[in-house]
Amino acid sequence: MPADDALLQLHLEPAEPIEIGELTAALNSLGRQYQNFAVANELAGKPTEARLLVNTVSPGSIDISFLPDYDQILLAAGLLTPLIDKAELIAKFARSIKSLLDFFKKDKPDPTDRENITAKDCDDAINILKPIANHGGMQTFNTINGGITMNVFQIDAPDAAEIIERAVQTKSLLQNPDAEVRQRVPLVWKRLDRDAGKTDGRTSPDKGVIEEIDPRAHAILFTDEMLPIKRQMIDDEENPYQNVYFVDVEVSRVNGKVVSYRVTGYHGYEVLEQAED
Repeated sequence: MPADDALLQLHLEPAEPIEIGELTAALNSLGRQYQNFAVANELAGKPTEARLLVNTVSPGSIDISFLPDYDQILLAAGLLTPLIDKAELIAKFARSIKSLLDFFKKDKPDPTDRENITAKDCDDAINILKPIANHGGMQTFNTINGGITMNVFQIDAPDAAEIIERAVQTKSLLQNPDAEVRQRVPLVWKRLDRDAGKTDGRTSPDKGVIEEIDPRAHAILFTDEMLPIKRQMIDDEENPYQNVYFVDVEVSRVNGKVVSYRVTGYHGYEVLEQAED
């Protein structure tokens, strides 16, 4: 590719090493978002005709530069000369990524507020931000054109975690719009198994009480994105049974009776007050 081609740069400054699988998932999601962008902007007839290429990867803090496959764009459009404003194309794609992530900054994202938002878009937002949300630090998107770097947006770990939480909630709403959802409810553990949490079914070795919904203990399940929260509760706290955890849950009922809760969000904990003798 020509040295002066416009580029999109992902700059990562993690506080600790990132797992390869998380970085790969982030790159795959950026690629999928570019395919959607290319089709929507008539740069390709179908997603498989659009390719986002990795141009360079720099050491130290992680810098990954991307550019579209301009040759493929020209081929798909049937053009014989490069009539594309490459800098504007890159800037527009960067803004589309920012728009997706900004959507989940709302307190209660409504899927109807953004045309054609899908569960896969939610997955992409989650994947793009997971490396920083899980490992701390900062993530920046820049455009580079003619040696000039322009910042598009920057996200730190707390903001990334918040966006992921809302993306998880939005995905759940899209997949099950009639689900009974309760937010920031206090959960007290009655049994917390050392193994990984369950994500499906109606039974689980993990059981807890959310008294404002039902005073009895019920099975606790997790979304895929919330599984690390269970490990955090086990590893970081000396005695999780002495804490009250504030969570968002989907309530599963059979014949009107609660059978399980699925944790979709986490808002921290407080030490459970002990009754005086």
